[in-house]
Amino acid sequence: MKTQINIIIISTMLILFSACSKDWLEEKQDIKLIVPTTIADLDLLMNSNMLAYDGRGALEASSDDFEMTQEQYNSLWYDFERKLIIWNIDEFPKLGTLMHEEWEVAYSQIQTCNVVLEALKKITRTESNGMIYDRIKGSALYHRSRQFLNLAMTFCKYYDPSTADKDLGIVLKLEADINEPVKRSTLNNTYFRIVEDLKTAALLLPENQISITHITKGGAYALLARTYLYMNDYQNAAESVEQSLRYHSLLDDYNTIDSSSSSPLLNKSKELHIRIEMTAPYTSTGYGSVIPSELYQLYKSDDLRKTLYFKIQNGKPIWRGASVSNNLTGTATDEVLLIGAECFARLNNKDKAMELLNTLLVKRFKTGTFIPIIATTNDEALDIVLVERRKELLKRGLRFQDLKRFNQEPRYAKTLYRVIGNDMYTLSPNDRRYIFPIPQYIINYNNIEQN
Repeated sequence: MKTQINIIIISTMLILFSACSKDWLEEKQDIKLIVPTTIADLDLLMNSNMLAYDGRGALEASSDDFEMTQEQYNSLWYDFERKLIIWNIDEFPKLGTLMHEEWEVAYSQIQTCNVVLEALKKITRTESNGMIYDRIKGSALYHRSRQFLNLAMTFCKYYDPSTADKDLGIVLKLEADINEPVKRSTLNNTYFRIVEDLKTAALLLPENQISITHITKGGAYALLARTYLYMNDYQNAAESVEQSLRYHSLLDDYNTIDSSSSSPLLNKSKELHIRIEMTAPYTSTGYGSVIPSELYQLYKSDDLRKTLYFKIQNGKPIWRGASVSNNLTGTATDEVLLIGAECFARLNNKDKAMELLNTLLVKRFKTGTFIPIIATTNDEALDIVLVERRKELLKRGLRFQDLKRFNQEPRYAKTLYRVIGNDMYTLSPNDRRYIFPIPQYIINYNNIEQN
């Protein structure tokens, strides 16, 4: 029986990966031929390594959290990466490797989730299988929502409730049938689907984690908090933060971590809700990338992140602070605390904002050196929290989306500058280049609307 299950899963994975390599949503295949049928099949499928990756590399390579010399720029493998760095993307090309195909990475995982959800409808939920049935369904809804959000972050405008009913969203693929006609939804419908599915996932998922590759209630509420934050829905984001911390509030004490290792934080964190990482961070943003001096100087001398995140090489701060093999993109307790702190500051509760922030920072500073931060106004609290958000969540594929949302507020809007050799490149607030074009080969096949 085990052999039969493995054959089904291996066959399923091979065909799903084939769908990816042959341009998911471009080439059609009959998914009905390879649908797994048992709870055991579905459990194995939802614990596949393919669900452990996010795209968002293009977002990170477009951010302001690194700098680059002319020599480094010229040596980059992909011309596409050079264009990302100077904000000159006219087309999202097919790069030839699945790990760099951000549209396909997302929709291959969405397809897996749809296969699982449709198979579950054909299995009767009973008292004996109820717990695993709910966990599998909750996991599929979570992972599908995660990829929907990644796609919205990359290929859509920032969410504005006054225009979201008209703004273009993503292709909301909710069925496994590849022959189903596809079109782009509205941005409002995109976020509505993400929110509703994450709410359901949070109810279905277990409280306790089986392994670092399994998601639980705390992680589902964390992704819901991230989603609400990116909708500027601070009340619901704050409530989701409180729910997440109820189930998962573990924090790493950086005083216990040896900084002598080349990658001191690698595979050591208990803060992660699930191990999710960037498929393939570009050279400009991965291990060894150079951090701008103005960012490095934000870390005080007693801040342990200054030595755990960076090393000095040739007089420059170099990134080494990833907690997983590639840059972390999944949620963790530190992000949840920072979302909560920001939301409470925006909701005029500066004391609660500082309470959450101090809970994090006391674990980041040398023992006995941290003095709890007190904000005298809500605006001051927000300023403090946003600086700490940038410092803590470095290299997680979030900064570019943060810049998009900050651009909606004149107080935080920022023009980006990139100096390469003798040339300076700029990206103004709310520039159309904040929205990436959908890959043209996808447009050509499906005739969906381009940005």
